[in-house]
Amino acid sequence: MGVLQSRLMDTTATPKLGDRAPGFELGAANNADIVSLDAILRKGPAIVEFLRGTW
Repeated sequence: MGVLQSRLMDTTATPKLGDRAPGFELGAANNADIVSLDAILRKGPAIVEFLRGTW
C-alpha cells in the first residue's frame, strides 16, 4: 500500500459545502479522453456529482 493510499484510508473527515476538491483525472464518459479537474477549473467553477447505481 502506498503512502498516499494509506493517508487517505486514515482520513475520516467529511468534506463540507464549499471545500476545495483534490485534483484528479478520470476517463471521459465517451472513452475518448482523460478529463482533469484542474483543466475544468481553468474554464470556471465546477460541480462534482457522484451517482450511485449500475449502468
